Amino acid sequence: GAVGLAQNFSAIRALATEGIQAGHMTLHARSVATAAGASPEIFDTVVERLIESGTIKIWKAREIVADVSVQSRPGEIGGGVKPLDAEGAKAGAGKIILFGEHSVVYGRHAIAAPVELAVQARVHDCEDGVHLVVPRWGVEYRLHQQHEKRRSFEKPAGMILDKLGLNDKAMRIEVYPNVPRAMGLGGSAATAVAIIRALDDHFDLGLTEERVNQLAFESEKVAHGHPSGIDNTVATFGQTLLYRKGEPSLMEELHIPHKIPLVIAMSGVESLTAKMVARVRSAWERNRDLYERIFDQIDALTLQGLKAMQDNDLQHLGELMNINQGLLNALQVSCWELEELIQIARENGAAGAKLTGGGGGGSIIAVCPDGTSNVVKAIREAGYQAMEVEIG
Repeated sequence: GAVGLAQNFSAIRALATEGIQAGHMTLHARSVATAAGASPEIFDTVVERLIESGTIKIWKAREIVADVSVQSRPGEIGGGVKPLDAEGAKAGAGKIILFGEHSVVYGRHAIAAPVELAVQARVHDCEDGVHLVVPRWGVEYRLHQQHEKRRSFEKPAGMILDKLGLNDKAMRIEVYPNVPRAMGLGGSAATAVAIIRALDDHFDLGLTEERVNQLAFESEKVAHGHPSGIDNTVATFGQTLLYRKGEPSLMEELHIPHKIPLVIAMSGVESLTAKMVARVRSAWERNRDLYERIFDQIDALTLQGLKAMQDNDLQHLGELMNINQGLLNALQVSCWELEELIQIARENGAAGAKLTGGGGGGSIIAVCPDGTSNVVKAIREAGYQAMEVEIG
């Protein structure tokens, strides 16, 4: 689904930009960061750490600017944005689809892998109400206690608090996304898991991982309507999974014996999952035999890809990804930004590259047997964001 917790933060941000319910602390931190000369590349990180420090002063901002500038290096998202190293921060993993997007809707297999520390969260006591804060996006709003008064972007977090019996507690929930939103990386499920774990830690609830996963799935249902369950499962357990929906469904944890080096590159164009799924559905309804054959071909590639991963045959894995991308092009779910990223990756050492997730925007993945640095450098020089991950 294209509308979820993380994606809905863009709506919140629009409200905050217009000065509606913007948090005073966040706005003050942003003005101090500006006065301290924080460059655009590190601005959000400086704001975040200022708020985290509790000392929103220009001398502190300059100290953070100097520190972040030293630590910043090519390959990090946003040039210096990195996971929060803070006491009490709990995390949820994002996800990438290696093989099987779109065909998975029609009962075929898909392989999904985690993106560690995609979203982090922590909870503090406060005087009254429930405040949800996203410092990196300049967002702060107060959650309505009454269900019927909650706006759409409040509902997933509100449901979590209701289920845990915490909606009458006063608290400040801080959310730290380490990947851009709406880039097809499972941000809404990662946000839900991070918030649930932070609540569990702060209020000593003793939740099992299974319960965390179940609550995150309920949150995804509020956000998306009919989720597959794969995003919240990867977000909770942080494991590579083979998935197939249906009766019975399959969700099998995969053990990959060797680390597989990948680059994730973001198009900057919002992932249009719902629109792309509807486009494929319309084409399938017009010509079911043809599209069923395409889905069968993608399914065969998925299972061959699994074997290549287990055999650590990265060249073959890349070839299979390239063929899968060709079939995704046949489904008309790519866009020119994704195609440019794929071409850059292949020309700079990737064995293969393809879009990941719903398409129409979002992100690509590239497998890099000889290392990721050349691919990341070329993608960043072309003006896109990239991150290096290992799966397995």
